[in-house]
Amino acid sequence: MKWLSLLAIAFAVSCSYKVGNFKEVSLEAPTNLEVVGTEPVEGRECGFSGFFNAWYNQSIAEAARDALSKAPGATGLKDVTIRGAHGVYLVLNCVYVEGTPVVEKSAGKKK
Repeated sequence: MKWLSLLAIAFAVSCSYKVGNFKEVSLEAPTNLEVVGTEPVEGRECGFSGFFNAWYNQSIAEAARDALSKAPGATGLKDVTIRGAHGVYLVLNCVYVEGTPVVEKSAGKKK
């Protein structure tokens, strides 16, 4: 019974409202961006989470590529939101990237 109490305490201590190693970053976007499409796009990258696998070991870059694939012609995203979900369907971890698809306008035509 003592080991069950220790296990419960260890589990309670390891729980956190902020799972993952995410940081809030704000960048100034270039001014020569043209919005592609009419609404934001979302991409995701999910993977199996075994007992010993790390949470959120999925790639944000792959999720961004998935989002860009939904906006033909777009080369980037602005106003991006990144979120993670663990335990999706009990065994999956997912990273979601949502943003406004954009393309950089050329300064002038080159010959």
